[in-house]
Order: sequence, then structure tokens, then C-alpha cells
Amino acid sequence: MPAQKLDQAIGVTNSRSAFDPPGNEGYPRSAVWRGLHRGLHTGRSGSWARWCAALALGALAATPLGYSAAARADDTAPAAPAAPAAAPADTGLPEITVTAEKVRSTVQDTPISVTALDGDALQTAGITSIEEIAHEVPGLSMRSAGPGLTEYEARGLASNGGAAPTVGFYLDEIPLSPPALSQSGKVVIDPNLYDVSRVEVLRGPQGTLYGSGSMGGTVKIITNAPKLKTWEGSAQGMLSTTDGGGTNGSANAAFNIPIGDMFALRVVGSDTHRSGWIDEVAVNPFPVNVSSTHFGSLTSAPVESVIHDANDENLSTERISLLFQPSEAVSVTAFFMNQRLSMGGYDLLDSTPTSSTSPGPVYDAHYEPFSMREPIQDNIQITSLTAEIDLGFADLTSATSYWDRQAVQTQDASTSIYWTNAQAGGHYPPLVPIPYSEVDPSRQFAQEIRLASHDVGGLHWVGGAYFSALRSVWQEESANPIMQNFGIPSGSYFTSYNPYDMRQSALFADGSYALDSHWKIAAGLRWYSYHSGQHEQSWGYDAPFAVPSTPTLTTADEKGTNPRFNVSYEPDKTLTYYATAAKGFRPGGANQIIPPPNLPPHCTPGSLSFKPDSVWNYEVGEKAKLLDNRLTINGDLYYIKWSGVQQVFTLVCGYQYYNNAGDGRSYGPELEINAKLTQHLTASVSGTYTNSEITNPTQAYQQYLSQQVTEPNGSHPCPVSGSCTAPIMNIPKETGSAVLSYTQEVATDYVLTGRLDASFVGTSTDLAYYYGMTLPSYTITNFRMILERDKWSGQFFIDNLTNKVALMTANNTSFQFNIPQVVRYSTNQPRTVGVSFNYRF
Repeated sequence: MPAQKLDQAIGVTNSRSAFDPPGNEGYPRSAVWRGLHRGLHTGRSGSWARWCAALALGALAATPLGYSAAARADDTAPAAPAAPAAAPADTGLPEITVTAEKVRSTVQDTPISVTALDGDALQTAGITSIEEIAHEVPGLSMRSAGPGLTEYEARGLASNGGAAPTVGFYLDEIPLSPPALSQSGKVVIDPNLYDVSRVEVLRGPQGTLYGSGSMGGTVKIITNAPKLKTWEGSAQGMLSTTDGGGTNGSANAAFNIPIGDMFALRVVGSDTHRSGWIDEVAVNPFPVNVSSTHFGSLTSAPVESVIHDANDENLSTERISLLFQPSEAVSVTAFFMNQRLSMGGYDLLDSTPTSSTSPGPVYDAHYEPFSMREPIQDNIQITSLTAEIDLGFADLTSATSYWDRQAVQTQDASTSIYWTNAQAGGHYPPLVPIPYSEVDPSRQFAQEIRLASHDVGGLHWVGGAYFSALRSVWQEESANPIMQNFGIPSGSYFTSYNPYDMRQSALFADGSYALDSHWKIAAGLRWYSYHSGQHEQSWGYDAPFAVPSTPTLTTADEKGTNPRFNVSYEPDKTLTYYATAAKGFRPGGANQIIPPPNLPPHCTPGSLSFKPDSVWNYEVGEKAKLLDNRLTINGDLYYIKWSGVQQVFTLVCGYQYYNNAGDGRSYGPELEINAKLTQHLTASVSGTYTNSEITNPTQAYQQYLSQQVTEPNGSHPCPVSGSCTAPIMNIPKETGSAVLSYTQEVATDYVLTGRLDASFVGTSTDLAYYYGMTLPSYTITNFRMILERDKWSGQFFIDNLTNKVALMTANNTSFQFNIPQVVRYSTNQPRTVGVSFNYRF
């Protein structure tokens, strides 16, 4: 076997693909990324040390994830000629180029906390969505009920309150905002990751360069750009089966087509089917009990019908990019993406379906009185135009984007509306089918213009202007003709049409200056202004008004600044120390009018508006390359002061609203270690510990907490008076991941690799109805074997090797009324075994 082929397998790389045609042999962008929790919390270190040792002894692993080949000098430029094969002694870990600070740099040379994941390495690891990445990046967490229903959080800054997220989300230069009022949370789209260049995860406030939705961090997906004068393409097929479910399959293809000397077209298409594994079971008679906080035995009730594997998913994506480059100094890229997601039901399972004395969920079913699907659809069309001009002294970039998204969900609200109205005094109709639908159409126009200087004498600067206009409409509809007997038009329990508009403007500047060959200082400032307004028109039996009325307008405005300061010290090219202080903010907003007059009198009215919240993040960190770059250690320690925390308030009558809960803080260490142990064996570990609390609750939030009951002991988390603290919801205290990989030549020109990885998520606090609860920790393990030769590769994989059932969040899709009888937990896909084949030309 040629020496360079073996080098390819173990990660000695350059910027070329592993599947270059004969005569252009390059190196794959394989690399190390993942990690393992290292016992940062007292009481867990021993068990985690034993777990890590057992994993290390038993692992066969494959191409590691994280650092990729050195990126191209320019993402839009044609591929450079293949570099000469590296000598066998060149065994260092390759790096990936990032644009985190709106300037190209490597991960190790960027003095902020950033993780970069290479697109080819993601494909090798079988990662196809950002949701899967959330388990791999220290400091990043999520709440999810399945594809298209995921919100992201970073460094303990939960997104479950307010009208804006705490983590920014970008597709190339396109800011993607979640629906402002969706009661499923700040959910962004779930884009297919086939044919992407890389994913960058920036931790800590990025408000200077990325704006209001990035006070906890920013996730950036960078797609592969068209290449001039280059024909290339790839195709992938996958087939698998899920335990307790059915057959899964996907097909992906990408083509780069040069058109003359100045144009290039890149077309990407993906189609994925995932089988469901959770049944929807209708029982009759349904053992509803309005005088108890528990239903009767559901598992022993007569089964009327079963919808098997109801939570199946279909996802299709088309992306088209057209590059026009008339000269080296000018390029214009037009981009279009169309994605359609449909699911038959949620990735949710039921808790305690038998009785209060039999705790524990049913892992494969959800119980309802009527046979009713709970479908989900999420469709989006994205268009953008990006122009880049080299002015000699600086690069001018204009990024214009527009997208239109339509998200629709439906739940069976028969039991929740029946029980809620029963608590209002007994005047309620019989148990009847009530499909409860939430429609969240949203669209956004955004424009950014910026100048980025060419480095002169150690000085670099970026400056520009930003504008965006988001319209998000919150529509809900639940009805049954029987309600017409109560004088309610169309038999409506609750109907709403609430448009929410948010306009943001900003001016920003950020720069750095190298004082000498060791010291560099950086600073930035963003001035922002926003205006938001909500028109509310809600009517129905359980709405503020019985019949349609004049819309009520609630507005919020704010202006302010976000500064950033950074200093870094580089004693040599293998080590960097840095310190950062940065501010981030999130706009305030408006609530719906709650509660309606007919609900229980002890259901406290909610505020019509809430104020902005902001954070100051203080951080010190280091980045080290040791042993001729065979070992990298990146770590940081941060402390965040959070003012005016926006939090969701869940009322005893089942309604939710947002308000400022008080001041809080979050702190913890983050660590990533990557090592090339031998020419064949690589390993990586990473982890974080997050301590996130509300330390100074407002009087309103303390009163709210005093009414809350913490299961299972029935205690109250906060007294009516006196001081108290409360955990930030949905934030795991510990997360970690680990990867071991081994690569070996098995025949002439054939390379076999094996890969074992594991991700750990610690305990977290969640809220269902108005009960606080602790979600248990879990570990997910995956295994892959990969055989590759020249242009093709084949994989055998087992995802969720131990068939772990994880309870990730509770009741995060309850846009209908919350009730105490049944808590629905978001869960993960069971053990899935399959094969995939990849071909490039």
C-alpha cells in the first residue's frame, strides 16, 4: 500500500478530498474532535474514570470528528492543485479554517472559544443534523421533540423564555430566526448537512458581530461553495432498521458544474425517510378523572385502535448556488434552498400511564381517547445574494437574504381541555375529539453590509451595518361543533391570529491590533435598536373574548450597545492564552392576554409585556499544540452575569406566558483534548460542567415558585418570602463525549477503520404543568466500521449501541393546555443498524 494511502486513513491531510481521481491523490479531511466528561462534579469522577478506562480498552474506532484538513485559502476559490504527499513522519493533527470573527483564521489561532466540525468528517461519523452535533460540543445543549422542533442553548442560557433565542443560527450569511411566539420554543429549522464545508460553534456572547440572538453563542453552517472550472460530484445512499420501528433510508447527491470561465453552479439534493417507533394508542372508555391529578390505568383500558410507529419522518432538501466571478476581485453568489419536513407524530412518550404508584414512562406509546394523528410539517424557502469585492485596502461584503417558513403542528387536546374546564367550576361538555393546531408562519428580510480590512502592520478591523425585519404569526385553532350550543362561533375553544413584528437595526465595529509578536488586543462595539409589536385577536370558550373583537396592540422598544474586549498572549506558535469580556442582549416583547375569565380564579394573570435581558461574559482560556501537534488541549473557564432573565411561567390553569424572573449567573469550565496516540490510533475527549441559577428572583417569580410543587417529595422550591435560588430550566449540569479511532490497511489500496464514540448528558431540571422535576442523565454510544478505496467508501453502523432510552425534556410541545395527569417526554431514536455507501468523482 502506498505510504500516502495510509497517511490518508489516519488523518495526515491537506485540502484535497479523500476521493480525488487517480493522479490527484490527496488526503481526507479526517480529524479528531469528540470527548468525554472527566468527573468535574464531585461524586461522579470515580464512576466516570472507570467508564472512560473501560471504553478505552474495548474500543475500535474510526475517523475521528472535529478538526479537519487545512481549509482552502478562500472558500469560493477553485481548488488548489494537490500538495505533495506528506512524509510518513508528518503525524500532526490538522486544523480547520474558520470565519468566526468575520476573518479567516484557524481554530487554534482564534483567541475565543470555538469548535469547528468538518463536513467530510461529519459524513464519516454519520452526523446529519445540528441536533446530533449538540451532544458533541461542550457548552451546547438543546430542548427537542424531534426534527424541526429543537431549540439550542449555550453556557446555561436557556431559550425557553422570551420572543428571541439565546443562540444565534446562521446558514452561510443568512440569519435564521425562530417563530417569535411558538409555544414549542425557539425552534430553528433542521437543515440537512450533506455537502457542507463545516459547522462552527461559537460559545459566549457574539453580540458585536452577530447581534441580539447570540448572547449565549452562535451556530454557523457553511455550505460548500461553487468552484470555477471544476467538475465534481458525490452521491450517498443509506439503508437501516430501527429497533421497535421499521426501515430507514436516504439518498443524497451533489454536483458542481462549471459554466464557462466566470460561472459555476452547485446543486445538492437530499431525501430522507426515518421510521417511527412510538405508537399512538386510543383506549375506550378513557379513564379520565377530573378530581385527581392522575388518570386511571391506561395500560389496562380497552384498546380501540393503534397507529403503529406514528412518529415517522420525511425530509427532502434542494440547494442551488450560482457563482459569478468576473475577476479575482469580484464575486457574486446567488443561493436558493427549499426544504420540506413532515412527521406523523412527535418523538414523545408518556410518563406514569398506569397510576401514581407505578412511576416510569411507557417507552413506545402515547395514549389518547380518540384515534387522532398528531402531524407536524415544517417547510422553508430561503433566497440570498452575497457579493464580495476586493477594494485593495479591504473586502466589501453585501449579504441580502429573505426566507419564508411555514410550521404546522396538531395535538389531541380532548383530555387537557376537558380537565382544564372541569377545574373552572364543572361547566364543561363531554369528552369529545378536539384537534388543536398551531400554525407559525414566519418570514424575514435581512441585509448586512460590512468592510473587513486587509491586515497592515498587525491591525485588522471589521465594520458595518445590519437591518432585519421579522414577521411571525401565532395562529391557534381548536374547535368542536358541540361548543356552538354555548353560543361560541364555529364551536371554538380557542382561536387566535396574533401577528408579531420585530425590526432591528445595528451599526458595528470590531478590530484587533498586534502589539508585538506575542501580544494582541481586540475590542468591538455594536449599537442596536429594535421595535417589536404584537396584535392579539383571540376568541373562543377558553380565550380572552367569546367572539372576535378588535385586536389589542402591545409594543416594546429598546436601544443600547454591546461591547467586547479581548487580549491574547502567544509565547510561541504552539500556545495561546486569552481573556475576554463581552456583553450580549435579547429583546423584550409582548404576551398574549391571559388568563381568560372563565378559568380558575387562582390562575394568576400574566404580564402583557416583558423587558430585555442581557449578559456579561467573563472568560479566560488557552489553546495548546504539543508534541509536534500530536496533542491539542483547548480549555476555558467562564463566568456569566445574567440580568433580567426571561423565563417561561407555567400557570396552574395550563396557560404559559413570559416574564423577567430576576437576575442569575452561570459558570463552568470547558475542555477539549485531541491526541494522535500512534500512526493508527487517535482519541479525543471533551466535556463541561455548567452551574446555572437564578440567584435574585423578582417578587413575581418568587411568588410563582412558591406555588410550584417539586416532585416527587411535594416540596416547594422557593418560599413566599425570604431569599432563594432557582435552577435555570433545561440545562444539564454535565456533558461530555469521547471518540476512539483505529485505522489499518487490510489489502492493497483498501483501508479499514473502526470508530466508537459516546456522549454523556447529565441531570437537568424541567417543568411540566407546574411541577418541577429532575431529568436523569444518559449516555448514547455509536459504532461504525468503514472500508474505503479511492473514490468510494462503505460503512456498517450501529447507532445507540446500548439501546438507551433518554428522557431529554418534558412537555416542551404543550401549546395546548398543560395538565398534571400525563407528562410527555422527548426521547431519542432506539438502536439503529444499517449500511451506507458513498461515491465521489
